[in-house]
Amino acid sequence: MGYPHKRNMKKAQLIAVTVLWSLTAHALDGQLILSNRGTGYDARISFFNGPNIGQFPNDAYSVQLFRVSGGSETAVGSPIKFRATPAAGFGYFPNTTITIPNFGDASGPATFRVKGFDTGMTWETALISGTYIGISPDFTATVNVAPTPPVNTSNFAAFQLVPPPIFPEPSTIALAALGGVALFFRRRS
Repeated sequence: MGYPHKRNMKKAQLIAVTVLWSLTAHALDGQLILSNRGTGYDARISFFNGPNIGQFPNDAYSVQLFRVSGGSETAVGSPIKFRATPAAGFGYFPNTTITIPNFGDASGPATFRVKGFDTGMTWETALISGTYIGISPDFTATVNVAPTPPVNTSNFAAFQLVPPPIFPEPSTIALAALGGVALFFRRRS
């Protein structure tokens, strides 16, 4: 039969090894501060054209950070609303600390882009909804892993919110083609 305390010791050792392995097998979360205004930089977001030309978005619009890696992108953090009053600064959003899950074992650079869209939507629904949308150029920012505090994204570039392209419905295209065929046959007779 064996000694019961030896069995308990083996279980404790197995649990300890499993816990240590799980702690070292996962990458650490990183953080950065998403900001479009600060000392030495100003990346105010504006509307490109339409009825809002020359104006700046308020809290009816949001931005969200996307990490770009290996040809794909992943949304990180939650959407951030633009400031709500002219005094606070339309076209700007509050400095927001964003956590990048499983970033790695050490601080370092990563590539990101920011997308702007209607508050209350996701980027995907905004694309098909007919509201203003916008995408920043890709930029590199330093992501810090604890205990190093996060830093501002001072190389984030301004972009504009534009109305989505308008595509005619298939029935409109079919009617135009039918009219063209009718004109062709009418000229031949």
